[in-house]
Amino acid sequence: MVVRVPIGEDQRLADHVVRLVGDLATAVTRQRDPLTVARRPEPGGGHAVVVPALDDLLHRVRDLWWQRLEPADRLAVHTAAIHRDPRPTPLGEVITACRLAADCGHPVTVPEFTSMTCGSVKPGPRATWQAEVGTRPYGIGRIGEYGSIRAANAAVWDTIEANRETLRERLRATSPALAAVAARGWEEPDVSVWATPEQRDHDDPALVTMHQIAHRTGVRPAVADRWRAAHAAFPQPEPGTSIWYWPLVERWLADTGHLPDPVPDDRPTLPRDESF
Repeated sequence: MVVRVPIGEDQRLADHVVRLVGDLATAVTRQRDPLTVARRPEPGGGHAVVVPALDDLLHRVRDLWWQRLEPADRLAVHTAAIHRDPRPTPLGEVITACRLAADCGHPVTVPEFTSMTCGSVKPGPRATWQAEVGTRPYGIGRIGEYGSIRAANAAVWDTIEANRETLRERLRATSPALAAVAARGWEEPDVSVWATPEQRDHDDPALVTMHQIAHRTGVRPAVADRWRAAHAAFPQPEPGTSIWYWPLVERWLADTGHLPDPVPDDRPTLPRDESF
């Protein structure tokens, strides 16, 4: 890279820049090959300060400066950089702030990273839809099977947001600096839906799985399945599938005293924490 000193400036200014950058280069290259810094007169009368591989130099300067900072100063510098960026904050930067806070003696328990950043809805067996958060090789969090694409997609988004809100609450309880990070908008998760346009067009949110029936009634899936097996009046699934029409199931549950009031959300709470 070339730093140009404007025409009319004293040659001593160019020499001064050379000395400053040279001293900086010396400080960061004691254990490595030095970088050459030189002044070159230009035909128009100005001077050019030539700094080869300036990006590498700046990277070494930053590393040296970062190593000399106290843990609290590192956290302050990192959070300040987050606030300077007007864009939504990537979750990776939030996790880095948690690690820096741990270095200051304020550990934060963080939900599994990919359970806050990505998820998927995929076709399951017998006309069901599987909702998952996370990604391999870091671990898949299986939420459950749903009767519609919309229900599965909502479960993925709700689970990711619940995990993010858990982290936000912990950040707010740790320190004012982390509370400010929690108050920012975070980068949207990447949620993929493996469905064709035709499947989306024919999607019916009134269809539910045994997983949804069990969750809505507050029992384990095995208990809900025993109701189906033990009572002939329990509604039949859609032909050739493992999904039921919810209004019919809801009526049976109400008639038999199994329907809670209110009916809870389909989404369960996910699960995995890592402490930094």
